[in-house]
Amino acid sequence: MSSATPQGINLEFFAAEQAAKEPEQRWVSFSRAVGRGFHDPGTDADSDKILAEMDLQDGVQYIGAYDRSALAPSLHVSDPVGTYQYYPGTLNVGGQNCLTVHQITAVTVSPTHRRRGILRSMITTHLQQAAGAGVPVAVLTATEATIYGRFGFGLAAEQCRFELNVEHGARLRRPHTGSVVAVEPASIKEQMLALRHEHQQVTVGAVSHRAFDIGRDTGAWENHGNLKPVKNLRAAVHYDAQGTADGYLTYTFEGWAKETATMSVKTLCTTNGAARLELLDYLGAHDLIKRVTGSAPVDDVLPIALENPRAYRVLGRDDHLWLRILDLPAAFSARNYHGDAQLVISVSDELGYTAGTWQLQVVDGRMSVQRVEGQDPEAWLDCRELASLYLGTRSATQLAEAGLLDTATPQLLTVLDRLFAGRQAPYCQVDF
Repeated sequence: MSSATPQGINLEFFAAEQAAKEPEQRWVSFSRAVGRGFHDPGTDADSDKILAEMDLQDGVQYIGAYDRSALAPSLHVSDPVGTYQYYPGTLNVGGQNCLTVHQITAVTVSPTHRRRGILRSMITTHLQQAAGAGVPVAVLTATEATIYGRFGFGLAAEQCRFELNVEHGARLRRPHTGSVVAVEPASIKEQMLALRHEHQQVTVGAVSHRAFDIGRDTGAWENHGNLKPVKNLRAAVHYDAQGTADGYLTYTFEGWAKETATMSVKTLCTTNGAARLELLDYLGAHDLIKRVTGSAPVDDVLPIALENPRAYRVLGRDDHLWLRILDLPAAFSARNYHGDAQLVISVSDELGYTAGTWQLQVVDGRMSVQRVEGQDPEAWLDCRELASLYLGTRSATQLAEAGLLDTATPQLLTVLDRLFAGRQAPYCQVDF
C-alpha cells in the first residue's frame, strides 16, 4: 500500500511480520533511519535481528516516507526521509478495563526534508486508518513538547525527575510493613511481567509495556543503541506482609567518578505506595551511597513519608504521555466519573474526529455521549484540552484560567472539575 504526498514523497506501509521474514534492505534501512533520527550509534546484524523479533512480538506497523528523486551519494537513495511506527496497546483511563489504543513511536524526519509536510502526511494517514479501524485513542511519548499539539494531541501525563539525599538513609516516618529481597534481574522475568500488568491495572495513565521494556529490566540490553547485556544492573523485589510480590526495582551504581555516590533507578514498578517507599528505602540503606535519583509521579508519596521532606528534591517536571481522542463517545464511556451531571459541550478539532456539539450525561459514575444538533453549548474547548481534561491531567478550572476553556456560567467549572477529578495524577512510566 502506498500513497504520495503533495511534496512528491511516497509513503510506504509494511508490517512487522514482513520485517521479521525479510530483515533485508527495506527493514534495515528503516531501522537505520530511526537510529539516525535519535542519534543512536548504529546497530549490527545481530542487533537488527533482536529489534525485528521484538517488533514482531509487539505487532508493530511501519510507515516510511521515501524521496524517490534522491540521487547518489545521498543516503536517501535507500533510506527513508521519514519514519513512523505504531502498534496496538492498552491505556488505563480510570475505568473497569484498560482502553485499546495505538501507541506511536519512532517518528523522525530527516533534516534535509523538514517543512515539507512529511510528518503531517504520516501522522494524519495513520490517524485516519486508526479511526477507521475503531481505535478510540492514540498515544505517544514526545521528545519535544511543541510538535504534536497541532494534530490534536493533548498532555495526558507528566513525570518528575527527583533526587533523594540518603547520606543518613531515607528515614521513613513509618516502619516497614513488608520485606525486600535482592535478586539477579534475569531471575525475576515472570514476576516483572506480572507486576507490570498489575501496576497498569491500578495506575491511571499507565500504558502497556513492550518486549523491549522487559529485556531492559532483565539486563538483556541497555537501550536501542546498545543491545548488549548490561553487567552492572541490579534488582530487588518487594513482598508485602502476606509474602506476595507487589513491586520490583532495577538500578545501577553510577560509579566512583561522580563526586556524590549515587544509585540510579532504572525501573520502579509497584502496585502500592508501601512497596515504592520500601524499595527506595532499600536503596538508601546501601553503604557509602549518598544520593538516589529516578523518575516519579508528580504526586509522589515519597516526600510526604520522609522524616525530612527536604531530602527529596525535584530536578525537573516534564510532559511525558500525549493523547489524541479519535472516538469521543468510546473514549469517554470507558472511564468512571464522580457524581451525576448532564451538559452540552462544543469541541473544535482541525482534523474533525471530535469536532461538533456533544451531550454528556453521567449517571452513577458512567457517561454516555451523543452528538447533538440545535442545542446551545455550555462549554467550549479544543480537542487538545479535551485530551488533558479526559484523565484529569488538567482541571476545567485550570484550563479556563489559562484561557483554553470557556463556560456559559462559572458554576459549570465546578461540575466539570468534580466529574473528571481522579484519585491520583495520571502516571506513565513506559517510554516508547
